[in-house]
Amino acid sequence: MNAPLVRVPSVWLLIGFGLAWSASATAANVSCSASMSALSFGTVDPQSSLTNSNATLTYTCTNSNNKAYSATVCFSLGEPAGGPTNPRQMDDGAGHVLNFQMYQNPTYTLVWGSDYFGTFRTPLTVNLTIAGSGSQSGSATLYGQVSSGQTSAIPGSYNDNFSSGDTALTINELKGNVAPGACAGAVTSVGSFPFNITATVARRCTVTTGTTLNLGTVASSATNVSGNNSIVVTCATSTPYYVGLSPSNANNVGAGLMVGTGSNTDKVPYQLRSASGLSGTIWGNTSTSTSVGNGVAGTGNGVGQSFTVYATVTSANYTPDTYTDTVTVNVNY
Repeated sequence: MNAPLVRVPSVWLLIGFGLAWSASATAANVSCSASMSALSFGTVDPQSSLTNSNATLTYTCTNSNNKAYSATVCFSLGEPAGGPTNPRQMDDGAGHVLNFQMYQNPTYTLVWGSDYFGTFRTPLTVNLTIAGSGSQSGSATLYGQVSSGQTSAIPGSYNDNFSSGDTALTINELKGNVAPGACAGAVTSVGSFPFNITATVARRCTVTTGTTLNLGTVASSATNVSGNNSIVVTCATSTPYYVGLSPSNANNVGAGLMVGTGSNTDKVPYQLRSASGLSGTIWGNTSTSTSVGNGVAGTGNGVGQSFTVYATVTSANYTPDTYTDTVTVNVNY
């Protein structure tokens, strides 16, 4: 009996919106305004894969003096409510967290930190030289990443709101054509660029099967032939699921028929069970996403959970041949 991997699809829709706020900072001669777009990860699968997403910082700086001034503009990111920065964390409002991090580079190696707070004293720095009475605009990409291997992540909507107190825009200016190149020093004012971060952890399950459930080679006089194999179901933590088995004849009580080869028309009946022996519990396909029916129930914990499938044949009194059937594994959640 071949048991291919089959998934019952589940579609999750993340509906949300992001707001971009702006704030300005003014030095003696150079003033800047900046805003950050929302960082939306959409639907994520943190138990098995990482998810990347980007946001965009835009800024404009103006020189009010009629002579050229250079400035190092620094954009700092801390963490709301003094939370951890390595990794950062979103929460679902019920005490569950989702780990993520924000970077300055597309290789995800330089964390976007702050000159004032948090673990990483690595703000984004931009060096500008602005002509007298002139202005310059630009943008920078924020690279976000939800990490993988979070087997305890609970399905739901997660958020991290960076308010004005969690971001900082500072200006370090000098007269002339050379920017200071550092955030520390003659920083003359502070602004901010609030934004929000969202992600949805979806309920998700996968199933894998072992090798073919092989009842072996038996004599035609054999009775009560049995065998077993395993399937492994991996579901997001706290996700209830119900597993159904359907032979190729679509029988809902797990009573299938193995067929021979070529012109052989014989069909060998078999029964699927969740326990061994002819009196073991029948394993069928009446499970739904809310009811176990005649299937098997489980609750996800983020790692693979194994179930044994038993098959029994009461009589082998059929034309000598190789008989097979395909069973569909349905995981409902």
